[in-house]
Order: sequence, then C-alpha cells, then structure tokens
Amino acid sequence: MTMLKIEKLTEGTITVLRLVGRISTQHLDEMRKLIADAEPNVKLDLSEVTLVDVDVIRFLGNQERRGVQLGNCSRYVREWIQREQTTNSTPREGDGVDEE
Repeated sequence: MTMLKIEKLTEGTITVLRLVGRISTQHLDEMRKLIADAEPNVKLDLSEVTLVDVDVIRFLGNQERRGVQLGNCSRYVREWIQREQTTNSTPREGDGVDEE
C-alpha cells in the first residue's frame, strides 16, 4: 500500500496542500476533490514527495496548466512533467477536475 499524507494549510488567500510521501494513481481522485474544494487559489507543496508514477506526473502537469501552483517541485519531477507535456500535448481523460 502506498502511503500519502496530505496537510491542508493556508497562506493568506492561498490554500496549500502539502503532500508527504508517495503519490500513486490511487490518490488522484482524493487530490482532485481537495483541489476542487480549495479553488481558485491552490498550491501543491511537493517538498516532501518521495515517489510518483507517470499518471501522477500527467495529473500534476494538467493541474499546473489549470492554474494550480506546484511549489517546491524537485528538478526530477519538473523535468518529467515537461517531457510528458512535450510528448503528450493533449490532456488525457481524467487528468482534470470534472466540471458539473
């Protein structure tokens, strides 16, 4: 089982979701809900993220394109997001927050 801890903090008008541990595909639905609840000013603090998979990278890239800030993003994760965006220029189904 993959362990992820999500801490919700406030920095002025910005809601910060501090992610700690390993993020996998199974966490994306929960993250979508938390981001939707915190919009419009959301920042994901990735300083304590230890492991991600390709679906998470695509999710993070899509969230950033939607206006979510990625804070303390490691160089490795940043470069992987950029590679995925270059390789896959069209968003994949399920990468964003569903509009109701």
